[in-house]
Amino acid sequence: MPTQLRDADRRSLLKAFVNTMVVMLGGGLAGLLGSFAVPRPGQARERWVKAAHLDQLTPNVPFAAVVSVPRDQGWYRERGQDVVFLTSDGKGGVRALSATCTHLGCRVRWDAGSKRFQCPCHGGAYDAQGAVVAGPPPRGLTMLDARVQDPDGSVMVRL
Repeated sequence: MPTQLRDADRRSLLKAFVNTMVVMLGGGLAGLLGSFAVPRPGQARERWVKAAHLDQLTPNVPFAAVVSVPRDQGWYRERGQDVVFLTSDGKGGVRALSATCTHLGCRVRWDAGSKRFQCPCHGGAYDAQGAVVAGPPPRGLTMLDARVQDPDGSVMVRL
């Protein structure tokens, strides 16, 4: 009878060990798959992209630059296009404004005659610094971080 008891103890110990290993492997695999499937909150999606070259900019005249921006939507990745307005101060500094109207998200354009950014949808207007001067927009155009790369003069914008 003592040998039967020892065999039963060994079997139950082996069962517990195998079950523990299965649970640990399954939990590790689920955690690994979950880290790819679930978006992480607070993960920065901003990045610096090349928008233009300093030679392309005329001082105090907004320049519309089309930038290609990678976008992740779950497992699907695509490249979208955004428009930013770059204005050189003539001394090597650059200011960048988003071309998206803050009212309903339309794309604004620069009107050289009136020296304003005009929204084609609802009559919104912004001055050269992006402040609202007319229409329904609730706030000015979004100011973006911009920098000039010293060696080659590339204008980089953070989106």
